[in-house]
Amino acid sequence: MSEMQLYRRKLRAEFLFPKEKLRKERLSRELTTSYMAQLIGLTNRKGYEEKESGKMPFKDYEMAIIAKEFGISESDLFFR
Repeated sequence: MSEMQLYRRKLRAEFLFPKEKLRKERLSRELTTSYMAQLIGLTNRKGYEEKESGKMPFKDYEMAIIAKEFGISESDLFFR
């Protein structure tokens, strides 16, 4: 395994984890995954669900949109 592959694996382990704080906030506001997908410009809820579950990363602008909608900082919603 190359050095770059090891580095990418390390980054994935550090940043791709289920976003439990985000999920808890979304559910407390009774928002659906379909609504969240539309909010950040995705065409279907599956893509959003993969991001929230930590299988795919959120893009920086997606995090900014969600944080603004919730009135909570990005770091509180998306990072441990």
